[in-house]
Amino acid sequence: MEINKDIADLEAAEVRRNKRKKYVLCYHNLTVKNCKRASAQIRRLAEAVGGPISIAVVPSIGGVPESEAEFFRDEVEKFIAEGYEILIHGARHRADLFVKRDPLGKIALTLSHNSAEFAGLSKKLSQALLDRSLALWNSHGLGKASGFVPPTWIANKFLKRQALEQFENYEDLFNIYRKREKGVKTIGSPLFTFSILPLFLMGLYMAIACIAFALPFGTPRLVIHTKDYRVIGEKRLLGMVRFAAAMRERVMYRDL
Repeated sequence: MEINKDIADLEAAEVRRNKRKKYVLCYHNLTVKNCKRASAQIRRLAEAVGGPISIAVVPSIGGVPESEAEFFRDEVEKFIAEGYEILIHGARHRADLFVKRDPLGKIALTLSHNSAEFAGLSKKLSQALLDRSLALWNSHGLGKASGFVPPTWIANKFLKRQALEQFENYEDLFNIYRKREKGVKTIGSPLFTFSILPLFLMGLYMAIACIAFALPFGTPRLVIHTKDYRVIGEKRLLGMVRFAAAMRERVMYRDL
């Protein structure tokens, strides 16, 4: 009996240590076009970690049939009702190539295959595109989103301030920014996402991710894209997700 009690005490102590270490699990790029496949993947991720996760939603529905738009709205509404957290992820996740950008923004477009909508924009254009993103989201009538994530995390020097005037959370490549009554809290947050890397580096990168989740520092983000399932396979991906859940407490952006 004493041995069993000692084991239980050790397990409880381990749980308490891990609860002090937090991480965010977020699925990126839920769109009207990938909604059926992405919704199934999101639910399998949630099942693997035992609860709802954060979802970055691209609000534009383009010229799709109304039946597809309704399916998209219905799925997002179900996620919200089930406790999932929604963040807005740009407007279309595709950049307007005819908009004026600074030189770094043009480089960012090339590196991101034209996904970095906000890269290198002026203050006025950045605000206009942010307002457009919010208007597209509001047109679905699904309530307030928790935060804003620029596509590819690359933006401009104005967007962080602009986004935090309208949302509780914002993030870039290195940090999560959480609005407080007395300013903005900056949370150091290593980012781990897999589809952006060549396959031959994947093993090393996943090992680095495991070390980061095991260490007691920072608040890592584990970001999953649809493409990850093709690149590294669902079994390997869910293994990483379960490892992170075993090492740290999963939280939403709104909980930070």
